[in-house]
Amino acid sequence: MGDPAKTQLSTLPLLRDLPDADRAALQAIGNRYRLEGDTTLFREGDNYPGRLYLLIEGQIEIRRQDGLQFEAAPGELLGLSNYLDKSPYHSTATALTPVELLEIPDAALKQLESSHPAIADLISRTIAERIRTRSWRTQVEQGPLAQPVRTIMKSPLSTCHTGLSLREAFLVMQERKIGSLGVLDNNDELFGVLTYAGLAEALALKGAGPGHPLDKAACDTPRTIAATAPVWQAHDLLSSYNTKYLIVTEETRPVGLVSQTDLLRSLINADNSLLERIDQSRTLDECRQHYDNLYQYASQCQQTNRYASQAVRLLSHAHLRLQRRVVELTLDEMASEHGPPPCRYALLIMGSGGRQEMLLNPDQDNGLIIDDRDGTPDAATLKWFEHFAEKLNPNLDQAGYILCPGDIMARNPMFRKTLSQWQQQFTHLVNKPNLKGAVWSNIVFDFDTLYGDDSLTYTLRSHLLNALQDNTRLLDYMVEHDAEGKPAIGLFNRLVTSDTEQDRGSIDIKRNGLRIIADAARVYALANGITQCNTLDRLKALVHRGVLSADLVDAVSFAYEELLDMILQNQIRQKRTQQPLDKRIYPEQLTDQVRSMLRMSMRAIKRLQDRLQGQFGRAAF
Repeated sequence: MGDPAKTQLSTLPLLRDLPDADRAALQAIGNRYRLEGDTTLFREGDNYPGRLYLLIEGQIEIRRQDGLQFEAAPGELLGLSNYLDKSPYHSTATALTPVELLEIPDAALKQLESSHPAIADLISRTIAERIRTRSWRTQVEQGPLAQPVRTIMKSPLSTCHTGLSLREAFLVMQERKIGSLGVLDNNDELFGVLTYAGLAEALALKGAGPGHPLDKAACDTPRTIAATAPVWQAHDLLSSYNTKYLIVTEETRPVGLVSQTDLLRSLINADNSLLERIDQSRTLDECRQHYDNLYQYASQCQQTNRYASQAVRLLSHAHLRLQRRVVELTLDEMASEHGPPPCRYALLIMGSGGRQEMLLNPDQDNGLIIDDRDGTPDAATLKWFEHFAEKLNPNLDQAGYILCPGDIMARNPMFRKTLSQWQQQFTHLVNKPNLKGAVWSNIVFDFDTLYGDDSLTYTLRSHLLNALQDNTRLLDYMVEHDAEGKPAIGLFNRLVTSDTEQDRGSIDIKRNGLRIIADAARVYALANGITQCNTLDRLKALVHRGVLSADLVDAVSFAYEELLDMILQNQIRQKRTQQPLDKRIYPEQLTDQVRSMLRMSMRAIKRLQDRLQGQFGRAAF
């Protein structure tokens, strides 16, 4: 017979999917013991004793500093925050019933995280879940995301019964031109859901034949949602289950189906009239009016998208569309004074624009690639692009996009080069790296085509990635420069705020949060030949490549979404009240729940930064 203790651990939700060897290693470092009911495990203010607890059996009440109390269920990890930052306890834990615990020494768990990646992933997964549950936007009370699921579902749900064969089910789906079937049992209760992917898996991997009944081979566990549930909840469930469909039910009866496509269709109600007016702008003054009204579009995007990153991507598309219109107006000026472009070119956008992560007040970061693949451009050609850049940057400024304080703009000859000159510049940066070059690279390497010939941009990006595969020393310098920004979490679980007179009590969410994630994603992406520039796209690609674990990326992505949402919401509010825009928040003005979310988000970011610095950086770093 197996060890009953090991079997019991394997049934806990937190450890259920943990490989047996990792679960055994965790049990080996722990000490199991029982605690009688009405006994306190730890009290608020007690010093952290260097161990955390896994609740195996029984119930424990957690009462937090903010007055919130809840019951911890078996599988809950108690003392995680203290494990991460060694702070005193911020809550009191009392056994409501006799409980059994696994006491886990802090130092041993640290070693286990290093030697067992699955254990590190377990910690990251727990952090992600706590960020999600403490989100300040856990519930949406108005707008398209708050409408009931029944308003967007497909109805009625196409169904069949379990006795149907795979062949018959396939023919039904093909005839009805549908991608899924609800499968009912003999009592017409929902048994499962059938998709083309499920059919393929049954035939290719499970040894089923066309005549096998559905209930023996191809049915997936049905993921359901009540018809009265809000759309935002469907969005969350589709994401957490990593599935394409949810069965909509009324009192357990299947009545419809909602998919990711249905959600997207319901939310693409955003008023596109602004974008159409941008395209019709005839003067820079009209462009400026549209720029000044982008906060209204941003507010609409935020209300119609569950995640801030989606809203910011839409906002970025509007910024890029507006900047392209300014480019077109500038080209019209050039045509009347100097004629059309004398050769192919690519106008690059860099930094947050290249990542499609622009908020309400981005400055200019741009450059020009002049095509020299068919020969070196003559002096007249270079002069044309000089005139173009000297007109373009002031025009963008007039339209609302202020001149780059660091002069990273096309009018600066350093950022206006032929393709071969850009390639030589990148090769020099890679082969002879230094901190100054690292600062430059952290902005310029997030580049994309704003206007012109995208093949030039593609060629330059390929050159950069190939150069970095042979020499990663520049990445070490980039990480060293990035280390100047630290997550805003300090000793004893305190949020670290500015002590300057002007910004006292605030946190720069960009510098001490979002930028750290973007910097880490950039370095990992460049090191692994990943072409995407958007931060979350890079993180997802790194998971697909096996570079970062899905659990670590989930935790960091949740943190990213929360911090980005706070900045976007704050900037929309500042714009409406005609205040200067910034990227700061004041923790004292937040609720206890939001401060708790903010602390957990900063811990997730610190874990990513610690990992990055452990893999890259010079010896002195």
